[in-house]
Amino acid sequence: MRSISLLLSMTLGVSFFGYAQVSGKITDASDGMPIPGVTVIVQGTNVGTSSNFDGDYTIEAKTGDVLNFTFIGLKSQTLIVSSATANISMEEDAESLDEVIVVGYGSVKKKEVTGAVNRVKAKDIEQFVTSDIASRLQGQIAGVSVSASSGEPGEASNIQIRGITSLSGSNTPLFVVNGIPQIGDPGLSANEIETIDVLKDAASTAVYGSRGAAGVILITTKTGRDGVMSVDFDYTVGQQFLGVGTPLMNTADQLFYEINTANYFGGIDPATVNNPEWLGNDNNFEDYVLVDAAEVKTYNLNLSGGTEKFSYNASGSLYDQDGSLVNSNFKRYNGRISAQYNTDKWKINGSIATTNENRRRASEGLIVTASRYRPYFPEINPDADVAVVNSSGGTRTPAIALGQALKRKDDSNRDRTNVSLGIRRKLVENLDFITNVGSSITNDSRSIFRPKFDLFNIDDGTTESDPTLNGVTETATRTTKFSWDAGLDFKKEFGKHSVSAQAVVTLEEDNNKTFFASINGVSNNAITVLNGGTLNENVGSGFDYTTKRVGILGRIQYNYDGKYIISALARRDGSSRFGRDFRWGTFPSVAAAWNVSSEPFWEPLKKVVNKFKLRLSHGQVGNDSFSDYEFASTIAPFADYIFSENDSSVDFGSSIRSYANRDVKWETSISNNIGVDISLFRNKVTLTADYYITKKEDMLFPVTLPGSSGALYDPSLILNVGNMTNKGLELAANYRASIGKSKFRIGATFTTNDNEITKVAGDGIIYNSNSSLISGDSDLYATTVIAEGYEAGAFFLHETSGTIKNIAERDLYRQFPSRANAEVGDLRYVDSNGDGNITAEDRTYHGSGLADFEYGINFNWDIGRFDFSMNWFGTSGAEILNGNKAAMYGWQRHQDLVNQWTPDNPTSNIPSFQGRGREHPNYAGTTDYWLEDGDYLRLKQVTLGFSLPEEACDKIGLNKLKVYLSAQNPITITGYDGYDPEVGGNNVARRGIDQSRYPISSTYSLGVKLSF
Repeated sequence: MRSISLLLSMTLGVSFFGYAQVSGKITDASDGMPIPGVTVIVQGTNVGTSSNFDGDYTIEAKTGDVLNFTFIGLKSQTLIVSSATANISMEEDAESLDEVIVVGYGSVKKKEVTGAVNRVKAKDIEQFVTSDIASRLQGQIAGVSVSASSGEPGEASNIQIRGITSLSGSNTPLFVVNGIPQIGDPGLSANEIETIDVLKDAASTAVYGSRGAAGVILITTKTGRDGVMSVDFDYTVGQQFLGVGTPLMNTADQLFYEINTANYFGGIDPATVNNPEWLGNDNNFEDYVLVDAAEVKTYNLNLSGGTEKFSYNASGSLYDQDGSLVNSNFKRYNGRISAQYNTDKWKINGSIATTNENRRRASEGLIVTASRYRPYFPEINPDADVAVVNSSGGTRTPAIALGQALKRKDDSNRDRTNVSLGIRRKLVENLDFITNVGSSITNDSRSIFRPKFDLFNIDDGTTESDPTLNGVTETATRTTKFSWDAGLDFKKEFGKHSVSAQAVVTLEEDNNKTFFASINGVSNNAITVLNGGTLNENVGSGFDYTTKRVGILGRIQYNYDGKYIISALARRDGSSRFGRDFRWGTFPSVAAAWNVSSEPFWEPLKKVVNKFKLRLSHGQVGNDSFSDYEFASTIAPFADYIFSENDSSVDFGSSIRSYANRDVKWETSISNNIGVDISLFRNKVTLTADYYITKKEDMLFPVTLPGSSGALYDPSLILNVGNMTNKGLELAANYRASIGKSKFRIGATFTTNDNEITKVAGDGIIYNSNSSLISGDSDLYATTVIAEGYEAGAFFLHETSGTIKNIAERDLYRQFPSRANAEVGDLRYVDSNGDGNITAEDRTYHGSGLADFEYGINFNWDIGRFDFSMNWFGTSGAEILNGNKAAMYGWQRHQDLVNQWTPDNPTSNIPSFQGRGREHPNYAGTTDYWLEDGDYLRLKQVTLGFSLPEEACDKIGLNKLKVYLSAQNPITITGYDGYDPEVGGNNVARRGIDQSRYPISSTYSLGVKLSF
């Protein structure tokens, strides 16, 4: 009887309180096959399991419990326990395929994309602590090359999409924010950004005409969502540290070197001979110049909410970074308010954004200026206006240069306001009217104060000051942009067919006005304005311009059953930068895609290869990336003259300041692209591959005219000088998986770009002006060229083969007529062309600053309450010219010089000092002696975060609380001897030239994120 009662009680207990165990089978909704490895968790608990090979699972649960089913590549599902058996069918997660991608004047589902388009979401970039959008993209997208121009606070990185676009103009892509084209980098904070879509091939960028010649970056800012208002806030604080830079001699090494140089090569005795009290000095330039543990802080606040028809979003942020060099700082305030109104007939979105940037720049060339100051010189007081010298000299010039560099102030301010409004109105069924209007106003001001700096001679008590070396310079610029587009958008579906068509007219107008004023003779360093000067007043206008662009475009896309998609576009562009006869250009493009995996014959493969799409595109884009009014000659007044020696007065006249080319015409990019998109193993693995060939025809380039032409002030002339080709392969792969209850994602990108100049007018080679390695060298010492058969900006240098070791080698080397005065210890140049002499014709190709390939590795891992992420980036094949090293050789400060060739060190390949580069070929900037391997692998960022449990957050009134630690650039693996191997440059002529660049720091941060 007792046994029956116990059995009855257990039965009733199970019925009343729920089932102790729940079992079931998990199958694929598409084919009914069992799915192994599905994670099953009782919501709100740590109770969990996973399905076996046959898709079966068993879990401890009771009636009313909620089970969560998750599997990479399938839609997550929930189920409320109501019986002991719970079977479930899971569907493919088509979010990535149904995801809407912005493609310019419209959007399409990812499955329907025909061109080379990539997307980065906010969550992929928000962990970076930087003011620059571009640096967040480094290594994230194949085909997008990002390199830092410097580590100075507020400095934007250089972006190249699919290689070099322009030889003379900017290679920066067009930024479009919420459909409105911008002038340069829009300066957004990460807090404002929802998604970034990058258009890479010409068929995709052609929709933006000439502005999209270098690629297009489409930024969509955050919007509100239905529901109650949510508030998000995050704060980070970090410190920055520099790596090891150019090695310099201390006092002991400096004296050893200078004594050897004086004894063997006729140099000057060390200044300590007349100043023995200096022997106790041992200055280190880092004490004057570097700021250890410079601070960086960010504050971000976001509010959003809305209803079914109306939503809003407001964001504000502050980015505050102290520089690692003295007198450098960047502070930026961002604010944006946006709103959306959606009904069946109307879709209206608008935003108002404001940005205020305050920036203080370190003195130009500060590292080299400080490095040249000898370690035994008297210590410089950075706060003093006077340097102590004596009658023996030696310290005069470096003391003035260093003193002024340390106290120089270079402050700039930028206020920018952006307003945008987009309207879509349904006119009739399948036909909408669309229009976007935007305006931006940017006010820039910059004030440079060069302080008065006196020299006090302790021997005679006199004070000396040169008033022309100090002064104040003020500049102010106002840039405005207005853009408007309007058109019709038609979409129609009938059966398995769908057609969409657009006709759009676009208008853009850019205006710029600048003026400047300067004065010398500062009387008091406490007065840093123009009124504080007394000499050489100067005022004038800058380069004012108005640029207008008009575009008319038509686009049609046909889609059959989601399998076959074809898109065609034609755009007619007009630009005011060309003369009347060449102002207009027509640029067509066509693209097609085939979703092969939608075909019936693919069914047997679909369990492994879920998606397979083939893409093809061909497109043309015009480029007008050069200065305005190049088609019109410039004639200016105040060219006064006299007719003969007997004239008693000066006649007033005008002269040609610059010549023009009225026949300058559109530069054209012709691009072909083939790509594939593949998804494997229920979308666990995704692969994308693209191969492209882009030909640039009639490339625009400034050619220097001879002095005899009479163009005194502007000797360059824009010509369509040649052609160029970019070829490349882009690979991207992502893998998503689970390990127990944790989830991780690994992504990798690989990019190659083969750049080649295929045609150059004239003799086939042009030396780039402004490409000298050592500051102050003339264009005669240019290091990069535009030459047929080589990449743009290729290094053309003298090959060297060590030093002349003995008299026999010297006499043999002296047989070259240009080296008749060579001495033992000199750097030996190679007669590359075998003509029996050493001339400029012996300079040969030595690589370039362009990498052969770049790669990125991105990793994210969610482990319960913890999350971990890291990003690696590397390049291979680039070369670097170490300008800092060359400068320190010339200023006799580099540590290498301790081991220079001397009779006591006859096997050394370090050339002896015979004068600076402009005085003697030993240290000239045009040799491969300064060339180094620029390969590197860098850990861009690593972050570890912890989120507080929901129960704990509820107790303190929060929805979410996360604390995280982050490091940026903590590890760099490289063989380069300088501060940093990331030597970019938007200027083709200077890419790969490291000349007193502001070094990049490592940053270590602590952050917190709150949501309520």
